[in-house]
Amino acid sequence: MKKITTVALLAIGLVFTSCSKNDEITEKTVTQSFQNLPALGDNYVYEGWLIVGNEKISTGRFSNTEGTNHTSGSIDIAKVNAATTYVLTIEPATETGADLTSPSGWIFSKGDFTNNTASPSTNDALYDGASNLETAIGSFFLKAPSVGTVGSDANGIWFINALPPTAGGFTNLPTLANGWIYEGWVVVPNSNGGMTPVSTGRFSDPNMADVSFFGAANNNEFKGPNGVPPFPGEDFIVNPNNRYPGVTFPIDLQNATVVISIEPTMNDAETPFGLKPFAVTLNNQATATSVSMTNSYANKAITGTVNR
Repeated sequence: MKKITTVALLAIGLVFTSCSKNDEITEKTVTQSFQNLPALGDNYVYEGWLIVGNEKISTGRFSNTEGTNHTSGSIDIAKVNAATTYVLTIEPATETGADLTSPSGWIFSKGDFTNNTASPSTNDALYDGASNLETAIGSFFLKAPSVGTVGSDANGIWFINALPPTAGGFTNLPTLANGWIYEGWVVVPNSNGGMTPVSTGRFSDPNMADVSFFGAANNNEFKGPNGVPPFPGEDFIVNPNNRYPGVTFPIDLQNATVVISIEPTMNDAETPFGLKPFAVTLNNQATATSVSMTNSYANKAITGTVNR
């Protein structure tokens, strides 16, 4: 009787051992939580990535809702535990196929794992060093210094501090990290009854002249016969290369929407990117008068926590 009991107990032990091995955890999820992520609009989404050596593993795409956690799908637990860094990128919302398997390179924030937690930030990702836009101020003037016999001050916009200018029209504007650049825009009516974004130029330093969206060889191609200041901005007097065929030149900017975007340097879209820290809509704006822009990132620390 004792022998039978011992055999039975051994059999039960084997069953439990077998179940334990079969139930071993092989996958894991990652939880991502962010505060004050900017809204990106309909054309772009955020996507998280685990960096495991040379491998980049997606933790999912999302449009951030404040206070919401974003949980990844199931990922190989060995790879989750081996990840050294978490990176948050911005991706085109319309990507399909193979484009979905790798990051865009538009790195918004990042952070290394300490034990099971990473705290991604915009330091050395969107911004150079530890700077940010929380205290930045921006302003401009409607002024067209290049006007000759055609046009008026309503046809030019310059991001400057005064008339005449001694500096650019920004205070505490942070330097962007490699891969990112500022761009000015005026959104104006077109002949089809819609609105057209028109670039005023791209810049890294607000105290220096910008570079045309169409390349440095086309700087200030829309200006009149006279000179313009060496700061970001543009006079829209003529359209010699028919860049904006549906827009009437000289462009009246007194009711334009003015935007400063943060753009990937390799982005060639003719519309502002999803990051738009400064904007203002004008209403019969007087010329030669300083206009302040609303900083939508003001006093908003962008932070994040990722748990694995």
